[in-house]
Amino acid sequence: MQQTKQDTQTPSIPRLYLGIDGGGSKCKVRLEDSNGLFLAEATSGPANIATSFNQAQESITEAAVRALMYADLPLEKLNTIHACAGLAGASVPSALNKMMQWQHPFARLDITTDMHIACAGAHQAAKGAVIIIGTGFCAGAIDQGRMLEFGGHGLLLSDGASGAWLGLNLVRHTLEVLDGLTVSCPLSDALLQYTHCNTAGELTAQSINATPGYFAQFAPLVFSHGHEALGKALLSQAACYVSRYIDHLQHQGFSRICLMGGVAHALEPWLSDEHRDLLTPMQATPESGAIALLHHRLEG
Repeated sequence: MQQTKQDTQTPSIPRLYLGIDGGGSKCKVRLEDSNGLFLAEATSGPANIATSFNQAQESITEAAVRALMYADLPLEKLNTIHACAGLAGASVPSALNKMMQWQHPFARLDITTDMHIACAGAHQAAKGAVIIIGTGFCAGAIDQGRMLEFGGHGLLLSDGASGAWLGLNLVRHTLEVLDGLTVSCPLSDALLQYTHCNTAGELTAQSINATPGYFAQFAPLVFSHGHEALGKALLSQAACYVSRYIDHLQHQGFSRICLMGGVAHALEPWLSDEHRDLLTPMQATPESGAIALLHHRLEG
């Protein structure tokens, strides 16, 4: 875990703890007092530091401010907060180094990966693994404090089964429809209606420089057309991708595996009975895991 500002508070001032789960589509935070009492939760926009450093900063700050408002606390309390952020993209050294230079508004900010806080929450510091399927995809495990991480290299290099992957492949197929290489189907028609595009040029112009979050917004279309040929093919391929990681984690000696993320719940029914039987429910959220890591760092 990385640290960007030392604790400057005196012991007499009550602490506020903020757990931050920063993903490719949203940033979710949990605010607690020093006794572990839940005060508020809040969400904001994307917080993937490998995609947009500035956007991540804005989302983290916005979510923290909202949490204070929901807890009916003054905004002046922002600089008394001790925060731990698990961020998508934090496994990329250049992105992490840049984020470490942020003059954040908190009393303290520790930065780690979204996978680290997910494992810490899901298994409460016990040995176990997690597969996160949201805008992006990553897998990892924790064993006696040691973290292992797999995948999560971004949409261009990996992230199969993710919301962005499903949306990207839907766009690719639809471009072939518009180019006359394959016939249209209800799913490709739904995408064109959603994007208000009528030609390959229009869809290309809209998509060519898009972020993973842009493609992920089309994932619900794929799931709603899962009974049709194209939707079924994409979801079956995504399920096979996830199954490979489940098998890999099992072979690494991790019998407790949690599936989480915005796409995970919808994709789970597409897994085989054998692979679904290997999954276990998470014990706590990633935001709670971030707070637990923070307590361990402060008290250890």
